Amino acid sequence: MRSPRACPPLLLLVLAVAWAPGCVTSTRQRQAQAHVDLGTAYLREGDAPAALGVLRDAVRKDPRNWEGWDRLGLAYWAQAEFEESEKAFSRAVRLVPDKAEVRNNYGLMLMAQGRNQEAISHFEVARKDLLYRRPTLVLSNLGHALYLEGRHDEALAVLDQALARSPDLCQARFHRALVYEGLQRLDGALADYDELIRTCDDEAAGAWYHAAKLLVARGDRTAACTYLGTALERTRPGSDLYEASRKLKALECP
Repeated sequence: MRSPRACPPLLLLVLAVAWAPGCVTSTRQRQAQAHVDLGTAYLREGDAPAALGVLRDAVRKDPRNWEGWDRLGLAYWAQAEFEESEKAFSRAVRLVPDKAEVRNNYGLMLMAQGRNQEAISHFEVARKDLLYRRPTLVLSNLGHALYLEGRHDEALAVLDQALARSPDLCQARFHRALVYEGLQRLDGALADYDELIRTCDDEAAGAWYHAAKLLVARGDRTAACTYLGTALERTRPGSDLYEASRKLKALECP
């Protein structure tokens, strides 16, 4: 956290009557950070409405707390209030323009709206922050955004870099498999899906379905039907993935 921005002694007397924008006492900074921490905890619990209340209060107490604006952007996004989310992320970016954490979250929110090209620009800034503790997540998100924009060769290069750094990053491997499919490199795609199934069991439901599709295309219906059966077991009934797996199984596995 930055050092407190001191208020002139004369202004400290005035603060008892009227608050001066831009001048934040150390007490208000501490109060704001406590609210940010509480709001972050609410977000982790999935309670976006509660998070919104305390995070709004946090940025009122300390408008220069970038974490408060970043978490507020996440809270608004969780409520599908995209316009307000963007305003909050924009405030955070103005405060810390090179901060990977903010740029990555902002980019993901834009991707949720299909604004992939704008998201790419934020991920590109984020990947330059050498102090960020999770750079491979940024690379994975960048690779996925490039894939969604049809820039498959660029996406593959970025995702190769992510997996070279973190071979067990399930998200990046899944994104790379999608890119391989887009490039019609089906052997590479199937290898990545099989690796996901082997090492990322809890996150592999989509891999079972996508691998089954490739096996159907290859004419290996026996293996495809086995994969689809597992996909149905691992997927929430009624979800899009469950319905896609059910329909493919009904078509290919009489």
